Amino acid sequence: MKSCDSRLRQRGVALVVALLFLLVVTVISVIAASNSALGLKMSANMADSYDSFQSAEAGIVAALALAETANDPFDGDDTPDPFAAFNNANHPLRALNDGSASVDVDIFITNAATACPRSATGSSVGLFDCDFYRIASEHEVAKKARTRVDLGVVKTIIGGGTP
Repeated sequence: MKSCDSRLRQRGVALVVALLFLLVVTVISVIAASNSALGLKMSANMADSYDSFQSAEAGIVAALALAETANDPFDGDDTPDPFAAFNNANHPLRALNDGSASVDVDIFITNAATACPRSATGSSVGLFDCDFYRIASEHEVAKKARTRVDLGVVKTIIGGGTP
């Protein structure tokens, strides 16, 4: 009889150990699944961030490409929308994922006809002036990513007289 009782007790202990083992495995599985989901969210957020940065940077490059063209935004004045003369068919930013309307590009003149940055002993001191511009490009994906890129531009003007 004694041997029969010990076997019944061992069955109970084996059941408890098996249930504890299953509990530990379940907890580890739940943690692994939540970490995996968090990793997917993080990678999606980074992808949105990179896409937003590339779109904002494309706005800067497209504005720079307009220099010395018929639509030159670097004409000595502020240009709130350098792409106003373009339609959807020929807009420089039409190939973006979100379309050209998703990028807001503004060009501001910060200093007009001032001395250019060069050495005081240079041979062109007093012959050239420079216009200093700031290009601001902003891209936003609602509830996902927002990027603003600023770039300073210097345009040399021949025939200045600033000593």
